[in-house]
Amino acid sequence: MEIKIESLIPFDTLIEDHEYVFSLVEKNGEVLLLKNNRPAYIITKYNSQNEIQKTPIITRNKAYTLHMAMKMVLAEKDDHTMHASDLADVIYERKLYLQKDGKKAHYTQIRARCGHYPEYFEVLPGNNIKLRKE
Repeated sequence: MEIKIESLIPFDTLIEDHEYVFSLVEKNGEVLLLKNNRPAYIITKYNSQNEIQKTPIITRNKAYTLHMAMKMVLAEKDDHTMHASDLADVIYERKLYLQKDGKKAHYTQIRARCGHYPEYFEVLPGNNIKLRKE
């Protein structure tokens, strides 16, 4: 989802100056209303074909923790081993785990999880992560 900076509007602005907010909707097609500095609502312009133009929103998948996502991806590999940065990329591409801000986990975070869960992961030379057999 691509939102222009000027389309990020505090929710109070809608109450205080709704004409300004709707002028931005006209101009940009949509605005994102923020409550407590977090996305809360999207106001989208209705197009001429009477269809709402939908744009996907990336949300954090709360179903998996980072170490659970790591286990899932590594279990699918024949040798149960991947480089930490490649592992971070695959987890992000599959949206198994996202940080609170919607970004991917950094490879250093992947590496740090190995230290927290030594029963699951082994760190090999070259920053490779191996899933231990359970």
